Amino acid sequence: MSTARPTRRRLRGCAAASVAGLLVIALAPVATAVPTETTPPAPVTCPSGQTAATVTQPPPTPTPKTPPKPNPSVTTRSDGSTVQTVCLIAPPTPFPAPPVAAANVVGGPKLAGTGVIVDKPDSVPAPPDGTEVSYVIADMGTGQVLAAKSPHAWLLPASTLKTLTSLVVMPAVPATTKLVATDDEVNADGTRVGMVSGGTYTVDDLFHGLVLMSGNDTAYALADAFGGRDKTIAAMNNKAAQLGAWDTVAVDPSGLDAPGQRSSAYDLALLGRAVMQLPAYRQVAATKTYTFPGGTDRSGKVSPAFEIQNHNQLLENYPGTIGVKNGFTTGARNTFIGAVTRGGRTLLITQMGATLTPSWQRQAALLDWAFANAGQLRPVGTLVAPGAAQPPELGGTPAPTTAGTPVPSATTNEPIPTATTSLPPVVAAEGIGPGGNPAPWLLASAGTAARNPITWLVVVVVGLVVVLGLRRWVRRAGPED
Repeated sequence: MSTARPTRRRLRGCAAASVAGLLVIALAPVATAVPTETTPPAPVTCPSGQTAATVTQPPPTPTPKTPPKPNPSVTTRSDGSTVQTVCLIAPPTPFPAPPVAAANVVGGPKLAGTGVIVDKPDSVPAPPDGTEVSYVIADMGTGQVLAAKSPHAWLLPASTLKTLTSLVVMPAVPATTKLVATDDEVNADGTRVGMVSGGTYTVDDLFHGLVLMSGNDTAYALADAFGGRDKTIAAMNNKAAQLGAWDTVAVDPSGLDAPGQRSSAYDLALLGRAVMQLPAYRQVAATKTYTFPGGTDRSGKVSPAFEIQNHNQLLENYPGTIGVKNGFTTGARNTFIGAVTRGGRTLLITQMGATLTPSWQRQAALLDWAFANAGQLRPVGTLVAPGAAQPPELGGTPAPTTAGTPVPSATTNEPIPTATTSLPPVVAAEGIGPGGNPAPWLLASAGTAARNPITWLVVVVVGLVVVLGLRRWVRRAGPED
């Protein structure tokens, strides 16, 4: 009885198994690379006055030993990142602004855009998603803008405007100057440090109250020390113009919302970069706590000294933070200027109209992305040197911008105090994800291959060639006995 048929069947079975194995080997990395979701996100119904927003968070670093409790509104991707729909107070709407021709945009034509603006190679992931209206990430030393989102949108600056107040008052009024607090200063609206009417304070005390606690009472006291609020506001607007911050109009030295007051994420970057050139401001901005003096009020009541804390949460939670100023009002929502030094590079980040709380986590995610990829990002603009011309659409005369003297780096001769904490970065180092897994950009590349028809065509052709070759080998294999 011939054994040829069973032999061929066995050989053909081996051939089929080989082809199946090849297909599995070829497609396994692609299948595992495509980000998958553990569960579909549950719909979110927001209460009146709030809006649904999608927030992407990077993978936790390090990966927690205890998995988080299931949350139907959270979608987990295969790379460890999460996508969640949350209810937030609606972000502020930018003020109407005249359109500016790209050629006239301060900082470069690319910064005329809205939405996220970044120039990166395909191997670099996009900046993490967020809910803020606008932001700017720049190299403080070179002034190169690495990424931005609606950088010239006109928005309320809140207390980040206190950096402009500092730029005017700090160089003009000696830190040892003493001031007696007035009723008007003490009764300021909004956040107050707790000055006592009739109490005596130094300008240095007032600046610690201004920067750490964002005290509006100290802002008005400093304006009075400069010569009055009207004089201070005029000087603030002149200073903004000198810096090329043409989106900025100051109305209140405290930054409280006021009709006509505005700024932009780009302008806040100019203000933050300039104020960090003042050694005294850098010292105050990196201070975590300060003993604010008490005083005796006009009725004779004695109030003891007390400790104040820095409201800049990035300073407390993100290693390398050196400043500069946070802000919040109901109209502006969260606004922020931050500076962080790592590996010899100082990055500046500004943020406006942010609704996610706590906002420092969002700032940390953007900074981690920027530090990991700064060497590969192509600049999308620059922080202009002082003297940049006002765009004609905003009232300036049509004239080419002349190059001024570059602003010196913030990391120069004077030592910069740094905040030290033991917290890890929010995002893993470039190329490696949590637990040693490939970083998201590697997964994204494989996922792209999976969606490419050419990839499937190559796999099918290779499979057919293997099948034909094995069939020919089966026919020629051995005597049929």
